[in-house]
Amino acid sequence: MKSEAERSVLAFVNSDYADTPYDKWAADVGVQPNLLVSEAKFPQYQHVPGAVCVPDYLQGGDAERAALDLAERMPPSAVIARMESDLLRAARLRELLGVPGQDFASTLAFRDKVHMKTLVRQSGLEVPEFAPVRVDFDLFGFVREHGYPVVVKPALGSGSTGTQVLRGPADLARLLAGGLPEHAEVERFVEGQMYVVDGLVAAGTPVATFVSRYLNDCLSFHDGIYLGSAQLTRDHPLTDRLIGYARKVLDALPTPECATFHLEVFHTPDDRLVLCEIGSRTGGALTAPAIHAATGFNLDEQWFRAQVAPQTLADARIHGVAPGRSAGWVVFYPERGTLAALPKSPPPFVVEERLRATVGTAYEGGVKSAHYLAAYVLTGADDQEVEQRAQELAQWYAAGVRWTGRHGEDDRTALN
Repeated sequence: MKSEAERSVLAFVNSDYADTPYDKWAADVGVQPNLLVSEAKFPQYQHVPGAVCVPDYLQGGDAERAALDLAERMPPSAVIARMESDLLRAARLRELLGVPGQDFASTLAFRDKVHMKTLVRQSGLEVPEFAPVRVDFDLFGFVREHGYPVVVKPALGSGSTGTQVLRGPADLARLLAGGLPEHAEVERFVEGQMYVVDGLVAAGTPVATFVSRYLNDCLSFHDGIYLGSAQLTRDHPLTDRLIGYARKVLDALPTPECATFHLEVFHTPDDRLVLCEIGSRTGGALTAPAIHAATGFNLDEQWFRAQVAPQTLADARIHGVAPGRSAGWVVFYPERGTLAALPKSPPPFVVEERLRATVGTAYEGGVKSAHYLAAYVLTGADDQEVEQRAQELAQWYAAGVRWTGRHGEDDRTALN
């Protein structure tokens, strides 16, 4: 049995240090962090003892070899992974090492959208009509049976990468000309507002849940439109219903003893709740910072504690944000051109600003919902005020950002 001083945690890291300061969290609970960090993120973690730069992080086996080498020298008591693309390999490593945590079968149920929807449908909850697409005939057959519009996405995708809405034969022809996404899934398009439930499961029970709704949609990056989110307060008529729905979805899946989760669900015009998807990880963009701004609850830190030192987990259970204390986030995407200027001095309702852009850099437009140029956390009394302030923020951003060389133009102010 290891003493507290000898306990270590091994983490796959491809997130910003502002989101996952693992060295600080580990120091608070007395464990040694060993971090395998992507080359892109390593400059943010190079000050951390035990951080290793992995140049070919996402493929090639470098991260896996480094993990096995580290584990042999210092066997970990926990294996941590926050990003969607790291979850399956972290799960398999836990099994290889005999380390507790989410196993491969559980992780796959939250990653594979076909498997996920099959399990949720079997529980009696409504999901869109869906089917795996392995060859072109699968897609033709689905459209023939269900008609347009349909959504095609990679079954193991994240960040809306590769997701396309097909509204007619021309869209279908364009998709097939470019080739199907690997392990694709097709489903009927669902009309409705998309809501999100984020939370933390500890000791097999949801101990924190937060409800929000998207401002615009997750495919906004395709069109250069901002994406945002606004937290619903506890007195909102849908908050309790959506939290209850999230519990049913978690019950339908092999939910692990400990995980954060990110559930997306459609609320249709005729008042039905229809699953979009759920992941066993923290929501993207500035989801966790917005929750912290509204409640003081650090979702990712408590997730870390629940895995490595459960006795230090915050005692208070929290479900929804208090009336009068909402928050949200807004992210802006790159245009096709060279960034000439970013706006300065955001409005006073902005409580956090993150800039990933570099003035003078040429960009090719949005490629993924998580790949933003600038992001902001904003506060308001409720989701309606947060939405209004998000629109004000978009106007401020549009007035201050400048692009050059876009489609041959000398100057162009980005459209929100």
